[in-house]
Amino acid sequence: MSDTTPDLPAVLTPDQVRDQRQDKIPSLYRTKHERLACELALKMETPEEVFRRHGYEAEEAVALLESPAFIAILERIATEVRETGLSFRMKARAIAEDLLPEAFDMATDPTVSSSVRLDAIKWAAKVADLEPRVKEEQKGSGGGLTLNIMFAGQEAPARIIEGG
Repeated sequence: MSDTTPDLPAVLTPDQVRDQRQDKIPSLYRTKHERLACELALKMETPEEVFRRHGYEAEEAVALLESPAFIAILERIATEVRETGLSFRMKARAIAEDLLPEAFDMATDPTVSSSVRLDAIKWAAKVADLEPRVKEEQKGSGGGLTLNIMFAGQEAPARIIEGG
């Protein structure tokens, strides 16, 4: 007899979640100070936690925050993060990751209504990027018909009738 109990998703420690989030920071922020500024701009953790993780003591962090060069980097990256929506997307991604076990529980709980279970399954498929994609050439095409009628000896018609 086979066990039909579904596999539960792995529960990640806060450090593992943070490490996954750090891996998703855009690679364009390559220098140590740019990555530090990006993490500060995202405001996903307190500045103290960010500086500590990067190996800065409190005095070093204060000195860096008073440095005109670092302030310029931080302001530039904070503007980029705000204007591109990166902060919102990263926070939404973190929330989605935290809620994944809840969605799994709802989707596999037979006491939950079928519509809620279906929504949880659809959401999981969407965030896993498993939804079918519409090909570029299919977008906006609805079959359609273009008909041009020209009689011998006449100029091209001024009006084209398109159906679709």
